[in-house]
Amino acid sequence: MSSPRVPLGVFSPAVQAAEPNPQHEFKRLAELEHIFIRSRRLRSLDDVPFVVNEIRNGNIVLLDITQLNDGREQSYLELKRIIERIRGETRGYQADIALLNDSCLVVTPSFVKF
Repeated sequence: MSSPRVPLGVFSPAVQAAEPNPQHEFKRLAELEHIFIRSRRLRSLDDVPFVVNEIRNGNIVLLDITQLNDGREQSYLELKRIIERIRGETRGYQADIALLNDSCLVVTPSFVKF
């Protein structure tokens, strides 16, 4: 006898989704000694490793994007490039990125939800 197969259609999950376990999440959070909110003025791609390292450590990062969000197209393209790099390098940590206002971007670890 064969075991029942899970459908692999476009809208079917390949694996069963596990229910979130709050106790497990609290234990995982308890393993972190402290959760800090770090801030930095975003100027260039050189700031990306700082963001990635802070997310890896379980911290929240607020980024001041005023300098790169000044209305010039070249600055806008640089800001877009930096955000894409942050998104790519923090994807493995399941980080979330959100624009709070015209001058502030927030990057959070996976356990922080908006």
